[in-house]
Amino acid sequence: MRIWKIATAVVALTMAFTGIPAQAAAPEAGVLGVGKWVIPRHDTSLYSAPGLSTPRSGTVWVGNYVDAVCTATDSNGVMMALAINRTGRTGVQWAESVGYIWPGDFSTPMSDLLPCDFWGRFYPRRDTGMYAAPGLSTPRIGTAWFDRVVIGVCRTTDNVGNRMVLSIQVAGRNGVQWAYTAGYIPDIDIKENTSDLLEC
Repeated sequence: MRIWKIATAVVALTMAFTGIPAQAAAPEAGVLGVGKWVIPRHDTSLYSAPGLSTPRSGTVWVGNYVDAVCTATDSNGVMMALAINRTGRTGVQWAESVGYIWPGDFSTPMSDLLPCDFWGRFYPRRDTGMYAAPGLSTPRIGTAWFDRVVIGVCRTTDNVGNRMVLSIQVAGRNGVQWAYTAGYIPDIDIKENTSDLLEC
């Protein structure tokens, strides 16, 4: 308990010096699962794959709690970070929406993140949907094909208790989907046991 109080105080002081309201200081990096807590400088986009030419998967607004998880490079060799926007917005975007962000849009360095290739791999049982947030009612971002390797980043549950796995479809498909597209996949559609994955 004492460590938690000290950590909270440090975060609050950091927020005060960066101009972020003190009430936004509650979460700490990693408290909600995988990733590193990062602070947006301004409203910015989430992208479904590394690169500004890929489809937008959502938005990060100033004041949102965002965890950057790992890094990948776009087709020009520019680093982007896969991130989870923990904060939803009623009628606009689900909580836990995922996508890639530009590190320059955040006041927190991301150079210490692991590459997204670090995480484990699996194969889907069949072609299956990838979703922007945990839940089949969230926007469909892409497809994980049964014969293509997928990176499994972490696991979570949707609002009715079904396990979903934050995943990256490694291979793209010309004219259909970019390589390294990220989204949540229903656990039931994954061949391997995902119980060893960290909680998102």
